[in-house]
Amino acid sequence: MEKNDLKESNTREINLLELISRFFDWIKNLGKAVLNLLGYFFRLSYRHKLLFAVSILLCVGVSQYLSRPSARIYKAGAIAILNGCEVQTAKEVSRQLENSFQSDELTSLSTKLSLPDSVAKSIVGVQSFYVIDYLKDNDPDMVDFKNNHSLTDTLNVRMKDRFYLQFMTTNINQVPQVQKAILNFFNSNPEMRTEFNVVKSGLADRIALCDSESKRIDSLAKVSYFKENNKQLQLADNNLIIGEQKKQLFYGDLIHLQDVKNYALKQFNDFVQPMFLPSDFVISPSPINGPIKYGFFGFVFGVILAIVIAEFIEKRKIILNYLKK
Repeated sequence: MEKNDLKESNTREINLLELISRFFDWIKNLGKAVLNLLGYFFRLSYRHKLLFAVSILLCVGVSQYLSRPSARIYKAGAIAILNGCEVQTAKEVSRQLENSFQSDELTSLSTKLSLPDSVAKSIVGVQSFYVIDYLKDNDPDMVDFKNNHSLTDTLNVRMKDRFYLQFMTTNINQVPQVQKAILNFFNSNPEMRTEFNVVKSGLADRIALCDSESKRIDSLAKVSYFKENNKQLQLADNNLIIGEQKKQLFYGDLIHLQDVKNYALKQFNDFVQPMFLPSDFVISPSPINGPIKYGFFGFVFGVILAIVIAEFIEKRKIILNYLKK
């Protein structure tokens, strides 16, 4: 029995060593194939030096033109906090801006935001993203830029009272004007204003209720403080027990009501408009289409284009014969 176990163990060791050896052989063959392919491309570029030079210069030139200072696109973003309304409602309102078409007068940003055409044309696009709270402590932890947060995760949840708003522009000097127009667009939305007014009215009722309840408890306390306690005697197990002679105090109830009122009053004072920005839109210093980034992309695209054209030139007879068949 022990000999069979030993043979099985040796067989497993041999199979594992063989598997590792095959894996390294595959890595070696893959490296040789990549080197052979690179060598072929170098020989191809040497045979068509002029074609490669022209293609790379042309693509890099186009990329630099697209990243010229007047065409550079910058991102501007800010956290938007909602008063009363849910983030899903604000996202639906934001979708009107995200799906706008500059060519259509009814759905253009110029019409939606009441901006001059010169300002609206500088806005490349508008986006909104959910804000994720990792610990459910009502503190924002991450902006879901990829929009792929799991909805089944009950610990890391989307916050309901804020979201991240972002727009892209070619003129950073117009950001304050665009910010004012976007805030006005959200705060004048009928659905958002309705939800805002309902919650604000509820806060006002809570404050009034706290005031009336405080007066009631205060009047009850005055009666209780000056009322003489009834002396209590009790006979239990042949023992005479005298009841505790203490006044009932109401300061705990009053303090609790004051805390509730202060919290509601703070929220009520913050309810100035359905949506506000704690800070202005922050502009990213690095443009989306920077000259270095686009220059690299232009170089890579130029090399790929030159390889395709060179391959077609060298194998044009084979391709033409295939097409003629």
